[in-house]
Amino acid sequence: MHANELAERFMAKTAAATAEKDRQVQKAVTNADTRMADVEHCKTAMEQHVIPFLKELQAALPDGQFSLAPQISAQDHRFVGVSFKLGDGPATSISTAFGNVIVAQAGDSGSSKGVQFVYAPDEEPYISNSGDLTREKIAKLVEMVMDNS
Repeated sequence: MHANELAERFMAKTAAATAEKDRQVQKAVTNADTRMADVEHCKTAMEQHVIPFLKELQAALPDGQFSLAPQISAQDHRFVGVSFKLGDGPATSISTAFGNVIVAQAGDSGSSKGVQFVYAPDEEPYISNSGDLTREKIAKLVEMVMDNS
């Protein structure tokens, strides 16, 4: 291979690397905008669907059989998560962070370590993003918690 061919090959490779870097920077900006929008969607869904549904459930159940503890953002004082406990069962939490939704359950009431079990986003009740914070999916989660308690 000649020196000119190597130089051309090198310049083509660096041009491709520069183009890829520019593409990734643009994608990161777009993803950041999407994440920020998702953060807002999560807070809205918590306010409009999750918290009201869990409060309705609390009112419908006998006293002392359901408790909930909302988690509030320090920046804007809006709901970003909630933990609830059904009967003597373990606490279940729904947390939102950067537009992602994490559903976890503390270890069985007999567990001394309080090991957490995280519901996989691609398994029932299929809660992984702001669009999944619906009354129906939260009802399914409560039903699963009830069945496993």
